[in-house]
Formats: sequence, structure tokens, C-alpha cells
Amino acid sequence: MKVKKIWLITFSPTRTSQHAVEAIASGLPAIPLENIDLTYSDTVAVRRFGADELVVIGVPVYAGRVAPLAVKRLGKLQGDNTPAVIIATYGNRDFEDAMIELKDLALQAAFLPVAACTFIGEHSFSGPATPIAFGRPDSIDLTTAKAFGLKISEKLARLEEPGIVDCPEVPGKRPYKEGMGSLPFTPGLLESRCTQCAACLPICPASAISLESRIEVDRGLCIFCCACIKVCPEDALQIDAEPLKQKRQWLSEHCTERREPELYL
Repeated sequence: MKVKKIWLITFSPTRTSQHAVEAIASGLPAIPLENIDLTYSDTVAVRRFGADELVVIGVPVYAGRVAPLAVKRLGKLQGDNTPAVIIATYGNRDFEDAMIELKDLALQAAFLPVAACTFIGEHSFSGPATPIAFGRPDSIDLTTAKAFGLKISEKLARLEEPGIVDCPEVPGKRPYKEGMGSLPFTPGLLESRCTQCAACLPICPASAISLESRIEVDRGLCIFCCACIKVCPEDALQIDAEPLKQKRQWLSEHCTERREPELYL
């Protein structure tokens, strides 16, 4: 099968899914390639893809499910028996039902998963005192991702015509487990540290942050991806809700054994 164009489609607030997608793409055929970043609402538009194109979709896992805002924005995409590579990135705990959910979402939109994989990314709750998969995906992961891209290229070359794809089986259960849902918390602001540099505003995928007299985070919009915490140069935004601090500590203590990517071809 000859692919005319590759689309890299990501929802990646802290860029870990983006890194995995780009590494896989480095092993794919050297043909025209374009990025679609679903992370920010002003870039999301209805798009359709043909049977002679390839989409590579990368999203993060939130509590064992595909991040809800990613699900919503993936709904803007429509295939036409379009081959796809689907990637779920999780923070070294477990991806649970996210992979089967992502496959179902792809099939519902007329994408045909030709390959699937999970990669580990540094957990959004990770920090200097509570590292959780710090630095992942690392150089070993990215080498694995590129090699997987090469195997996908070989599989595409063996396909005789568009619309006929052997979709790999992936782990997960239906009905899916209950997801994270909305949290009654937002990152806390230490006003004494905040310089109102506004670096956190454009990085928020939910447009939940505003700045008038002070930084405000809308509890109804915040998805607690922690992108704002990681980008703040003054550490003025922090995880300060006690239940989340306890969860972060638990993850740091119990999710230390290195988990490896899982590849499905």
C-alpha cells in the first residue's frame, strides 16, 4: 500500500505523548508529514482523511482511560477506512482500558488501526520530591519507538490495497472502567511567588486560566493535567489539595519499577 501523506495527531499537555508520536514517525516512510495538535482548543477543526493517508494518534491516559478532553477533540476527526497507528501514554501505573477505548474511538471514526502501542511518560503529578517515571519517554523508549515505526512501515508495504487492514488485538475490557471525571480541585497559587508572567495561560489545554488582578483557575474547566505547574518558572502553581498530595506520594512510592512499552502489530 502506498501512503501519500502522514498526519501526526496528538493531545499532549505536557508533551510526553508528542515525543512518543514523533519518535515512531521517525521510523515511518519519508513522505509528506503534517502535525495536528489537538491540545489547544483554537487549533481543533473538523478534518477528514482518505484511505491513502496514515494517521498517527497519540493521547495520554487519565486514570486508566483516554483523557476526556482528548476524546472530545478526537470526535472532530473522520476517516474513510484510513489506516492508523494509535498510541496511549501513561505514567508508569497502568493503562487499564485506555488502549481498547482508543481503538474503539478510532474504529467508530472509520480509522483502521494497523498498529497500536503504549508508552510510558513522566506522570503529570511527578516532581523533584516525588518523581514518577521521571524523564520518560527516555532514550531507550524513543529508540524502541523508532524501531516500531520501521516495523509499521514494513507492514504498510505488505498491504495490497487501502481499506483492508489486519487490526491488532489490544488489552482492555468493555464496558470500560470508570474514568477520573472532573476533580473538585485546581492547582493552588502561591501569590508571593507569582510574577504574573502569564506563561501558564497559553499552555492550558482547557483555557481554564485567566489573569486580571491575579491568576485564577476555573474549577469547572481544569482537567488537572499539570501543564501549568510544569511551565511556571517560579513554582507558583502547585498541587496543594491534600487528597492529590497523598495520591502523588503513593504513586511515587509504589510505581517505581520500570514498565516498558507494549507494542501491537
